[in-house]
Amino acid sequence: MPDVARTLTAGPLGTELLDRYRRDGYLMLPPGYLNTDVPGVVDTLLPRLHADDGPRRVMERDNTTVRSVYGLHQTYPEIAEVTRAPELLGAVEQIVGHSAYVHQSKINFKAPFSGDQWEWHQDYIYWLQNDGIQRPDLVNVAIFLDEVTEFNGPLTFVPGSHRRGVLAGTESSGMPAGYEDAPSWVATLTAEEKFQVGHDTVGALVRERGMVSPKGPAGSVLFFSPNILHTSAPNSSPFRRAMVIFVYNSSDNGPQDVSKPRPPFLSEPTVRALTPMPYATGETPQ
Repeated sequence: MPDVARTLTAGPLGTELLDRYRRDGYLMLPPGYLNTDVPGVVDTLLPRLHADDGPRRVMERDNTTVRSVYGLHQTYPEIAEVTRAPELLGAVEQIVGHSAYVHQSKINFKAPFSGDQWEWHQDYIYWLQNDGIQRPDLVNVAIFLDEVTEFNGPLTFVPGSHRRGVLAGTESSGMPAGYEDAPSWVATLTAEEKFQVGHDTVGALVRERGMVSPKGPAGSVLFFSPNILHTSAPNSSPFRRAMVIFVYNSSDNGPQDVSKPRPPFLSEPTVRALTPMPYATGETPQ
């Protein structure tokens, strides 16, 4: 297990970047930050990802377009290695102030012309209510697999909204249209968010703090808080907008017992602190 005191003071992020993350709730870094060609790694796995017809694969409402595939770090050793990249894991440990593990991993595809939206929401409420994670000591790390533009459904954040904690939201009941026969946990993964933040709350925060949509080339890395208010529009462009997302959690903040636990590919049952992958001789973070 990494030394906790070390993770608070040492790592790839300087003080300015850490302060920016804590202030805004997100941090965007360029492709050169990663030493691993993550888009290339994932590209070799795409045929297997699309062909996976098990419950880890979630479809759009049309039942023909792949929306997401979950549990990547549990299934693909190549992805598990990426989660241990020192420039990722080290930054996460700096942010949460503790050793960390991957609670959830996924790829969100946003297919051309058919990738659906994600309604206004916060992520932590799902992990609190569905997985029993008691503190928001988590970090989302999104790695762009394609260029993200204003046209292909970028994530949109309300900067600083994470500092409001869990916002009042409406828990929808029943299953969204198009998913009536799916298991109940699928309701937490669809375009119609189970825990939606009301438009009045969104409007007030946007008028106070504005909105931002981080955009950039493939390989860009986006860290964002589990409590930042965010959404993404449908992809109406002819260009795919895919990204891999790792949800890191502090290793002393694992899931607790809940009445209806979600499948392991949505809530990692093994809480074991990750150790960083060693760099090749002469290789250092950029």
